Amino acid sequence: METQSIRPSFSHPARIEALNTASIRPPIQAQITALHITAGSYVEEGELLVEMDETDFRIALAQAHAALKQAEASAIKADLDLDRATQLSRSNTVSQREVEYAQAQADVAQAQVDVASAQIAQAEENLADTKVYAPFSGRISAPQFAVGDLFAPGDPTQPGFIATLVSLDPIYAVGLVDQSNYFGFLAKRLEIQEAGGSIPPLELEAILPGGEVYPEKGTFENWDNTGAASTGTIAARVLFPNPDGVLLPGQNVTIRGQVLEPIQAPLVPQRAVSLDQQGHFVWVVGEDNTVERRNITVGVRSDANWTVTEGLADGEQVVVEGLQSMRPGLTVTPKPYDS
Repeated sequence: METQSIRPSFSHPARIEALNTASIRPPIQAQITALHITAGSYVEEGELLVEMDETDFRIALAQAHAALKQAEASAIKADLDLDRATQLSRSNTVSQREVEYAQAQADVAQAQVDVASAQIAQAEENLADTKVYAPFSGRISAPQFAVGDLFAPGDPTQPGFIATLVSLDPIYAVGLVDQSNYFGFLAKRLEIQEAGGSIPPLELEAILPGGEVYPEKGTFENWDNTGAASTGTIAARVLFPNPDGVLLPGQNVTIRGQVLEPIQAPLVPQRAVSLDQQGHFVWVVGEDNTVERRNITVGVRSDANWTVTEGLADGEQVVVEGLQSMRPGLTVTPKPYDS
């Protein structure tokens, strides 16, 4: 056993996912008059994507304005009737009941003005919805409709959206981590923090399917808010800059992480470590060349070695070959291990 300077690392499969995905879905029913969509092209936030026939909506807006004018005229008449009834009531020419009736008529007329104003706002919104703009920058899919098609929201006989838009920069690499490893990580982090230590920073990179290393470094973003009961996993997200759009949603990559600063740790070959109900253990060769079982606490892996946090000291010898023959007190003739 000897303490060495190492940079622990790990690799884990992951899948690229967009931070934002939007369905280009107009909320109104109308005929499509123009499509400004090229499959796979990059669009900027606010860029015009879809134009729809405005005819019916302009007519509806004009009708709403006319209804407002009519309601306002009725409100003016109702106010004049109320003023006249109020003045006549002072000379007892009309009853108080007629004044209250005139007041009610004025209130109804004002409510009709409010309704007409709301109808104008709705008609203006419907007219604005005939143009659909990109909600964020990203890459857009091929359209599922053509110019001249009637788009009807909620129609089960046709696609529910015209196209999909995904953001590309930055972008997630999502790995499904076994929940036992997740809880082990949390326990180890808590142990380090309670001991007054700090979590060593990691360098995270993505390995592309062809083996090429993606040039941008990633940063750990978060764990998912729920685990997958069917697979016993939980998603971990790493955020990567993606200015050139090299990473695309749906791609498979490998996430490789490595501690930035080397750490000093005693190492033992993984093949020397056994595991049973008591935990990890090794066979230690004493000064008289007899072996004894020694329970140990292992840390992170480094290539084909375990780091040992408890149970072994520098200079001690452990058995690597012939573990099946070991028993307490057995005398052996140790030879150097060639890894």
